[in-house]
Amino acid sequence: MNINHVRGIFCTNLPPSTIHINSLNYLSHRSWNGYLYFNRSDASINSSLNMPASNFEIIGCLGNDPVTNDSKIILHGEIYGNFKPILKNIQNSKSLSKLLIHLNELYKLDGAYCIVIPTVLGTLICRDPIGMKPLYFGQYDNNIVISSQKKLIMDICVTAKSFLPGSAFLLEKNLFLMPSKSYFISSQFNDSNGDELISLLKSSLINRIGSKKKISISFSGGIDSSILVALASQLSNVSAINVRMKNSYDYYNARKLSKLLGLDLIEVEPTQVEIIDAIPKIQNIAEVTRPLDISIGLGFYFVAQAAKIHGFQDLFVGQLADELFGGYARYLRTFKENGQESVIQMMRNDVYNAYALNFERDEKVTSPFVDLHVPYASIGVVKYGLSCPLSLKIDHSKQIRKIILKRIGKKLHLPADILTQSKKAIHFSSGIDKIVKNYLKHR
Repeated sequence: MNINHVRGIFCTNLPPSTIHINSLNYLSHRSWNGYLYFNRSDASINSSLNMPASNFEIIGCLGNDPVTNDSKIILHGEIYGNFKPILKNIQNSKSLSKLLIHLNELYKLDGAYCIVIPTVLGTLICRDPIGMKPLYFGQYDNNIVISSQKKLIMDICVTAKSFLPGSAFLLEKNLFLMPSKSYFISSQFNDSNGDELISLLKSSLINRIGSKKKISISFSGGIDSSILVALASQLSNVSAINVRMKNSYDYYNARKLSKLLGLDLIEVEPTQVEIIDAIPKIQNIAEVTRPLDISIGLGFYFVAQAAKIHGFQDLFVGQLADELFGGYARYLRTFKENGQESVIQMMRNDVYNAYALNFERDEKVTSPFVDLHVPYASIGVVKYGLSCPLSLKIDHSKQIRKIILKRIGKKLHLPADILTQSKKAIHFSSGIDKIVKNYLKHR
């Protein structure tokens, strides 16, 4: 089985005359090497599996990987583990019940992806159960448009909705499928010292690093990225990238902590003019309007740009550690005001909604430059985090956060300055937030 690897997806059953090539400009930042087209009139592909010809136009944005172009299976992202036999079973499923069974098997595997699979029942589009790659859906009358970018859909269908993580859609049947989320459920937890978490994070990094000889990590000096640096350095050559304004908190903190870790630190110091010039790009590519999203997006944008300039194709980030392990100050406030159960539910909701609040924005804003990897968002680490007791995440009485991460940081011999610091979010500590708010206020 051959897979076509792409960096974005677009498909529709609109009349060909409606799909003007200029529409694909919305996807051009993903198409490093152009586009891969599957014409709706091509009935010969996969005929050995007795699959019907799709009445949909399917387009993939080409990256650096070689394209086989002899199968209609296209994959945006990566699936880890022995997934090809599962895809074969999905292709040959003759009933929806069988298809759901095999989808559940697929979603148990770690990965960050959207995938298009021709099946006996029709063309199937799937999104991974955590929602790491952006995917949107629009419809009017009998017309369907699905894309990695909202704007392309909204030009045609007015509104665009996110595919829910762990969902699938049969194009010809206009039918959404929602397998169970049993792969996130765990009734046992026996890892108060953090050994299992170290093992899970290392496995996640092994999957995502693969045979890469060098990788870059977005580094602010916080414990999330420091843990990734400590573990990834055992597997590959690591360079850390820090983006901040001169004389900001991160300007001094990242320098100091990178020296303590013995890190090769790439320092990026955008000027106020460069930040203001980049704001419209962030609004366009990341499709965001909130000042908070723009500020965070700018940080990722400059980190990813620097990674590409320095010859990296892959950028690793510490996203989702806050939601899984109690990193936000609001968790302490909620505990004080509403009690333990409210905090537990808040954290769970934050994890389940991270695809819309964080992952879609971050992947889109880095897509012109690098492939983004989020090791904390592996199936194993998420399952661990959701089952981890609150007492190993926060201590309200002592105002401590990320207790379990600090324990494994100590096991990994991270400097005390990293373990004891009270770290702010990157858009505040880098100094970017003030410039964005001031610019938007006076526009």
